[in-house]
Amino acid sequence: MQRLYRHPMRCFKQLIMLSVSLILLLSGLSQACDVVLKKSATVSKEQVRLSDIAKSYPSKYANLILCPSPYVNNSITLTRRYIESILKRRGINLKLCGSDTVKVISKPYLLTQEKLIDLIKDRDIVFITALPIRFKFYPYKLKLLSTSSSGNLRLYKIALIKNNKIYKTLTITAKSNRRERLIPVASRDIPLGERISQGDITFKKVKRILPTFILSSSSITGRITTSFIKKGSPFTLSNTKRFKPVRLGDIVKVEVVSGNIVIRTIAKALKGGYNGDIIPIMYISSKRVLPAKIIGNKEVLVQ
Repeated sequence: MQRLYRHPMRCFKQLIMLSVSLILLLSGLSQACDVVLKKSATVSKEQVRLSDIAKSYPSKYANLILCPSPYVNNSITLTRRYIESILKRRGINLKLCGSDTVKVISKPYLLTQEKLIDLIKDRDIVFITALPIRFKFYPYKLKLLSTSSSGNLRLYKIALIKNNKIYKTLTITAKSNRRERLIPVASRDIPLGERISQGDITFKKVKRILPTFILSSSSITGRITTSFIKKGSPFTLSNTKRFKPVRLGDIVKVEVVSGNIVIRTIAKALKGGYNGDIIPIMYISSKRVLPAKIIGNKEVLVQ
């Protein structure tokens, strides 16, 4: 046992020398290798570039084109010798290491239902055209060229834009999936400035409902038309407005309720408002100011 530790310093020196030699060897190998090749690569452009097939490479050669890309669902295999010959033919002297072969697969562009819905801005449709549609390379920009309809069918003409030019056009067929819904509409032609009554409202089925439509008949009753509303047209937030029963400066009828006693008088509204709003009023005779609740057209309640 003592003989094993007779020359400990010699062992340490040998270990240090071995470590330094290994570091120098690895350093020399890394300096000698300019490009580290992958085993496989997926491309999505028309040509295979050096950056597609290598893990590391000189940045100035990143976009160096080596060959055309394979067609969709096909692959090609590039050997290290072939890549070296391409580089030498172009006067580029790079040392290659890594994989001996690189399998290159072409990634298709998929025209999916989600991409079409984002383009068309209509989720109430069912596509008849089989999706997704595969194209050789990507990315493309989509553009909606036209929309036409025939009965329940919708025809969308789509353009695939590549390098700011139309690369391909295609027609996508879909059918409407909207369900009809009963909504309140005008039962007659209603002129501008009229107050809407319950008799002015009827109902009809429609397929498309906009966010501005007023769908509650009770909410429509009492509103004022801000434009002419044709018979059968929906009531909206733009063609009607809320009726304001009390405006600033109006002389209003006042009901003062105290227990079982009700006193009726008049006052001046110091603020306008809608039904249910609390506004300040001033009695005409005493000039006293009190809060009051709007209960009708120029009518308020004081409790």
